[in-house]
Amino acid sequence: MTSLRTSITTCMLAVAGTSIGLVTGSGPAGATAPACGNSSLDYGVSRTDGFAGHSAFVLLYRNHTRSHCTLYGYPGLDAMASNGHVIAHARRTLLGSAGGSRQGLRVIDLPPGGFASATVEWANFNPATSGPCRYSAGVDETAPNTTRTVPLRRSVSICSLQVHPTVLGWTGQS
Repeated sequence: MTSLRTSITTCMLAVAGTSIGLVTGSGPAGATAPACGNSSLDYGVSRTDGFAGHSAFVLLYRNHTRSHCTLYGYPGLDAMASNGHVIAHARRTLLGSAGGSRQGLRVIDLPPGGFASATVEWANFNPATSGPCRYSAGVDETAPNTTRTVPLRRSVSICSLQVHPTVLGWTGQS
């Protein structure tokens, strides 16, 4: 019975250690795996959903390498005009910052085949005037820890354009 308890305790500690390793520390100093680089990630995007005068989609990143790598912070996101010029930079915000719990920046340990994501959202009307907003022809995104910019054919409003921190997994993941 004692060896069974020891085995169970050892397994529980191993699982706890693995869980702690998935989302660690509050800064890059806590990283144990190297940063995900330009060639480590596959890019994807969810469908656009609307709610209460706002719209949003989720940027998806999948580690396609055979090694763990880390992501930290925010992706870059720019609203682009049809002529290729930037018309707005997404403001970096924290999820839940309007009230309740705040999701801050974390080092994301992304296992091989693992996913990370960041939410992009905007207002569908001008909050100052309640009038219309200018919409982009598309967006350019750059994953955290990388310099590779990927264009997306997603139109976004430049009113209250925001991007949230990168998190492990993604919204709606089952």
